[in-house]
Amino acid sequence: MTLLIAAIGFAGVTIGVASLVLVISFMNGAEARLAGQIASADGHIFVTAKRLGIKNPVRLERTLAPIDGVEAATASLEGAGMIGVNGRFFAADLQGLTPYSMVQSPLFQGKAATIIGSPSVRSRNVAIGSDLATRLGVRLGDHAAISAIRYNNGNISLDNYDVVVSGVVSTGVYALDSRRVIMPVGDLRPISSRIELANKISVRLKNNNYQSAILDEIGRKLGSHYDATTWQSMNVALFLALSQEKLAMTVVISIVTIIALSNILSSMVMLVRYKSREIAILRTVGMSRRSIAKVFVGVGAAIGFAGETAGLGVGLSLKAAKDPITQAIAAHTARPSMELDVLLSLPLAISSTEITWVVALVSIGVLLSTFYPAMRAAAIDPASVLRHT
Repeated sequence: MTLLIAAIGFAGVTIGVASLVLVISFMNGAEARLAGQIASADGHIFVTAKRLGIKNPVRLERTLAPIDGVEAATASLEGAGMIGVNGRFFAADLQGLTPYSMVQSPLFQGKAATIIGSPSVRSRNVAIGSDLATRLGVRLGDHAAISAIRYNNGNISLDNYDVVVSGVVSTGVYALDSRRVIMPVGDLRPISSRIELANKISVRLKNNNYQSAILDEIGRKLGSHYDATTWQSMNVALFLALSQEKLAMTVVISIVTIIALSNILSSMVMLVRYKSREIAILRTVGMSRRSIAKVFVGVGAAIGFAGETAGLGVGLSLKAAKDPITQAIAAHTARPSMELDVLLSLPLAISSTEITWVVALVSIGVLLSTFYPAMRAAAIDPASVLRHT
């Protein structure tokens, strides 16, 4: 009976802690994957002029590139329009790059995306997002129309520009793959009616951990005529939603862990009732109430800490074995599964700080769950118990 009670408490804590480790790892991995894709595709820091466009983007690139920690600074012209094929039109985010910037972009180097075809370095050639290509039903070499609305002297007109799809880019980020159209900056200027060569400088960093220091250095070098913003601030709604989801999932699994800790409490209360005669005998031979309480705190803590250690081991082991397990499931699945592909590409991550918090909070919960049973055991009156046994 004693072993069964201990096993119930041990199993509950093990499952709760393992679930907590896995949920935090999955949520961290999802956030890191999405953040890495967005940052790699569009840079980490974005520099814009406070008035109109950037007059001399080449000089600005040369100013930013030598900053310690900066991998590259790439000027681009951003615009909006529509792209259509055979009467199907969709809104598009237009991006104009110079041929050199396009070749150096991580999108076309395979670092941030899968590229089919080639960069759109030639005039009238474009590279589009994979979801947008699917909705348009286009393949490499097909013609499409870029449309821009003109407003002149109260008259509204629609100008169309014929382009050829030379590449399809897939980043795994819907916001990019469903709207992005990349073309030479010389083609975008007449479409967007812009005279400048760029209105944004995308700065890619070697190590994103030093982003704050580099942002301050950019501010000192450029002065008050330019604004520098980070990719997090430009996607604040997305990352806020991810943080809220992570918090909600952590709270839910924490409740499961609390329920597991309540198993220790109930199991120890049952143990007190089951061992009341033995406790009474120990009291009659001189054992103090405090010593009795210490015994039950020690027993409950041993069960809880053993479950906590096992839960950490199980959670971290499953985290490490994610790829082999997913591959084994995929090998025995008749049809390809998008969910399994996503799981394979998802990096699981949990920091030492988060592990420390999990250990600390569960340890406190374990100790708290032993106090009531220990007090019950210490309060047993040996005379009344032995009188009725």
